Amino acid sequence: MTKIFEESAVTIETLDAQLRDGGVVPYNVQPDFIQLRTEQGIAFTISIIADRKFIRFSTYLPLNRHASIDQKHELARRLNEDVFLPVFTIDRDGDLIVTYSMPFTGGLIAETFVSIVNRFASLLEFVVETYGDGLIDFGSPTTVPAVADGSGPTSGELLH
Repeated sequence: MTKIFEESAVTIETLDAQLRDGGVVPYNVQPDFIQLRTEQGIAFTISIIADRKFIRFSTYLPLNRHASIDQKHELARRLNEDVFLPVFTIDRDGDLIVTYSMPFTGGLIAETFVSIVNRFASLLEFVVETYGDGLIDFGSPTTVPAVADGSGPTSGELLH
């Protein structure tokens, strides 16, 4: 049977529970947002715009600091033309902002919400792999040195 949440029942707690029921484990849950990571480690946030009845999915992708602003705007333009679902913009720092607002006026179908979460995550990975062209730049991963006192990672694991 299809689970539908009434508008008044759409809260961060409800969304978190639905994600977990759908097999998606959030990275971080706060009172006003849920942070997740794609399989490739790209972080994104889910928040609620209660007065407008929208769930917002958002992230930013760092762009190469040496690329011109025209190159960055051209990337955003291409993405807006080619990629269905989100809106792509360039922020004041010259990074790529990716957002999608999902309405829940009249209620929220639980399975649709989880499906959109998974779609947004895979879309971010697709954008990085397909449209990166040296413009999307996460920088070099940082290696954590081994510590003997047990106060940190000792395996040389990479932090993002």
